[in-house]
Amino acid sequence: MAKRLLGSLLAITLLPAQGMAAISTAELEEFELSLWQVRTDFHMLAVMTGSDAYASDLDRSISRAQAALASLNGDAEGSEERDLVTALEKDWQIYEDAASGNTMAEQGFTNAYIIQDVNELPAIMVEKMEAFGEAKSGQYDDVRELAAYLQRMTSEYLNLAADPSGGMAAGSDEGRLEFKDAVPQFEKMLAAAKSKHAGDEAMARALNQVGLKWQFIRESMVKFYENAVPFLIYRYTKQMVETMDQAISLASTDVEKPTFGPVE
Repeated sequence: MAKRLLGSLLAITLLPAQGMAAISTAELEEFELSLWQVRTDFHMLAVMTGSDAYASDLDRSISRAQAALASLNGDAEGSEERDLVTALEKDWQIYEDAASGNTMAEQGFTNAYIIQDVNELPAIMVEKMEAFGEAKSGQYDDVRELAAYLQRMTSEYLNLAADPSGGMAAGSDEGRLEFKDAVPQFEKMLAAAKSKHAGDEAMARALNQVGLKWQFIRESMVKFYENAVPFLIYRYTKQMVETMDQAISLASTDVEKPTFGPVE
């Protein structure tokens, strides 16, 4: 009896704890951010008529998304997590193929149905991740969420800049953002992050820099149809996301804390 009980207890300890997630919110937010970066770079490539520099940016974003998905795959345990990752991998394959299919440089246009996939699939994948809701939480999840939301707004801005009709071949509204709602939502998230991390010197400094740069592009977000400035939005968003990425990556290390320079 004692041997059977010991064996049962050992078997239990070798199984993932009930309700304990193996994948983290940080990993999910990293994948989401990279999905919106791919969408942003796809549309920026169209705006810039196939420039090699922006083609390289798109390649880097695709590589970042692949790495984020590989991390999720490596950490996933249990049927629920495996099912989520399998679904994401299936969608990603379609999305990657579409994002790699921007023919602006070669043909001067891109197939409308490719654009539709690029616009719709990130939102579909994000919905699946949000429905999961069992990931391990971390200290800077709110900052990662802030970066992903900013990148999502910018991807929508670039979508409209590339095609003022919205670039939607079948007229779908899947995942669309309205700037009149998205701008105050971002500012609410930024204010909450500043308050939460007020005692964290490096992160507070990073978020203050994000706030300063945000002021340079805020009105352009609100008044897109009056004065579209896609290059400015693209550049500032890239700087803001890099600032948040850097602050998160250095927050728990013993190296010298980052110094964030003036707004360019």
